[in-house]
Amino acid sequence: MTDQPITVIATLRLRPGHERAVLEAIRHCIAASRLETTNLSYQCHRDTSDGAVFVFVERWASPEALAAHETTPHFRAMAKVFETALAEPLRVHITHEI
Repeated sequence: MTDQPITVIATLRLRPGHERAVLEAIRHCIAASRLETTNLSYQCHRDTSDGAVFVFVERWASPEALAAHETTPHFRAMAKVFETALAEPLRVHITHEI
């Protein structure tokens, strides 16, 4: 593993009628992700002016930690819900602090 933490900023927009399933999947993924030893922070925010928009802000110990997270059952379950719930492709930015 590399020693540099990364921050993931992911934005998604829901299709109408999918809120309940998405919120349930997000809440489960947040709780489980925060228990991962390489997770430094995991939050999801809802846009105050457009309730269909959600923004994830995650900090991981390394790019490898993020890759491992993406193989977990809780992440895969959330991704499965997103397959039919998103109005447009997920936008993901992987960053590191400067």
